Amino acid sequence: MGSLQRKIARKKAKHAKKKMKQQIQMFDKLADECAACEKSFDKKSKEHAKTWNVVIREEEEIVRLYCPECWGKAKKFIKEVQNDFGIHNERGSESPSESEPQ
Repeated sequence: MGSLQRKIARKKAKHAKKKMKQQIQMFDKLADECAACEKSFDKKSKEHAKTWNVVIREEEEIVRLYCPECWGKAKKFIKEVQNDFGIHNERGSESPSESEPQ
């Protein structure tokens, strides 16, 4: 059984190494500015590395970088849309007799 476990571990390690290589190649495509507002990104800044957000679309091989301000605005917008959509779904599921008193 030991050889089977080693074989599985080697296969997992090989897969992890391959995935890491792909991610490193995607890092080369990282932009120097925010994709929304074109604010400059300093690759040597620890603060920028911790606060900026990276969105990767592996299938399309697209890497987008967003500053904290734009990221916050996008999250807020998405939340508003979800809330609006939820309200419309609730109204749509009610029958006319339930929503209007007779």
